[in-house]
Amino acid sequence: MKKILFLLVTMATLAIPASNAQEKGEKYIGGNIRFAVSSSGSNGYMSTGTYFSVAPEFGHFITDRIKVGGEISYEVSSNAHVIALTPNIAYYQPIIDRLYYTPQLCIGGGVGIYSGYEAGIFTLSLNLAQFEYRPTTKFGISTSLINLSYSLIDRTNSYNLGILYSPSIGFHYYF
Repeated sequence: MKKILFLLVTMATLAIPASNAQEKGEKYIGGNIRFAVSSSGSNGYMSTGTYFSVAPEFGHFITDRIKVGGEISYEVSSNAHVIALTPNIAYYQPIIDRLYYTPQLCIGGGVGIYSGYEAGIFTLSLNLAQFEYRPTTKFGISTSLINLSYSLIDRTNSYNLGILYSPSIGFHYYF
């Protein structure tokens, strides 16, 4: 009998919709993983590279749907190693039960080694197609599929409008 009662309570807890999600004062910790393949060229020379990034993250809801947060990321590629701090702000718009559209603006900076030289980095990005699914009120899975970004790496400008250019997956624990 105790096993059946425990099973019913567990199922009911998992089945409760995340209707109270994204309330003012709610916080989360988590992280994102990104992978990208990029091509760039200048003066007739084309280069292609891949990079991988890991970014622990913290966020806090300042209103019921607006989150401010930040991440510390480490990016590695064939010619670069970068550590960056990126504050961000996102808006959570419910689509259907437990699924949210979460466009996000990020402004960040960091330091790194590019092609053997130390470099300062400034980035500005807008994640246009970012979503989060909350299977429970305490756990979320996010993904970013389309982003518009600008980077300044020691006087070298670059920009991208990427559709699956730098997809990411993230996990959040809410408290």
